[in-house]
Amino acid sequence: MAVVDDELNDSPLLRQVLGDALAPMQRFHDKLLGEGVERGIIGPRDEDIIWERHILNSAAIVPFVRERLTTDGQTATVADIGSGGGFPGIVLAACLPQCSVVLVEPMERRVLWLREVIDELHLVNASVLRKRAEDLAPQSSHASNRHKKRASQGHRHGRRRSEEGSNSVSGHGSSTLVTTRNGDSQQTVNGPESSAAMGGESLARVGSTPSVPETFDVVTCRAVAPMTKLAGWTLPLLRSGGQLIALKGRSAQNELDKAAKEIKKYHGVNPRVSQAPVAPGLEETHVVLVDKR
Repeated sequence: MAVVDDELNDSPLLRQVLGDALAPMQRFHDKLLGEGVERGIIGPRDEDIIWERHILNSAAIVPFVRERLTTDGQTATVADIGSGGGFPGIVLAACLPQCSVVLVEPMERRVLWLREVIDELHLVNASVLRKRAEDLAPQSSHASNRHKKRASQGHRHGRRRSEEGSNSVSGHGSSTLVTTRNGDSQQTVNGPESSAAMGGESLARVGSTPSVPETFDVVTCRAVAPMTKLAGWTLPLLRSGGQLIALKGRSAQNELDKAAKEIKKYHGVNPRVSQAPVAPGLEETHVVLVDKR
């Protein structure tokens, strides 16, 4: 089998961009090269450009997160939504050991991959939460609209529902099944109203480690969904004064324009697009920034 030669192997750009994180990122690169295609983490066309396309591209977010770090000695909390193979969450955790990074990923095979990477890179500041982004937000933030809708429907169906004895928390006669595995922070939730099925307790806290907060200083993501969806998935996770930092493509400004109402709905302010340098001589990427009121 031919040896794949990454275009940036041994380039001084790697040390320049990654600094002390170069050693763990070299191990990450080697794991991606050795197992990434077979395990569906990267595509076969990415093998010789792992450094640029995945690792350095993810590292472009680091300066923006660093700007949000507090100076009071407290650990900054970051949620990386839809971490996938670890982009940008794994890279961020390696570059900013002073941050506590929670990698949020729903797919089991990718969760297993992320846990392996964390162990092999000895990233003590990173953890994995198996969860869909839309189910992670505090229960109150996206249940109120459903409750209002059900209240109006109750005028028409309240008597019948009362007779049927339907008073479940989710508002459905059928029960919602929730199972947890406390040891590894996994939840399996069946039913369309799972985020409201815990009787007012946020799913971010159920079956997870105590270190997983309900809101974060920073939320990051890369190539997860358009901003019309991301606004509702990410902004409720931010504390007041926090910031969404999303790696995006060239259509970033168009996405922001389309999502203006959603961003405002979830208390986002000052949405803007910033150029994000990857490395000298390499094409820049784009970062969407939205502050939380």
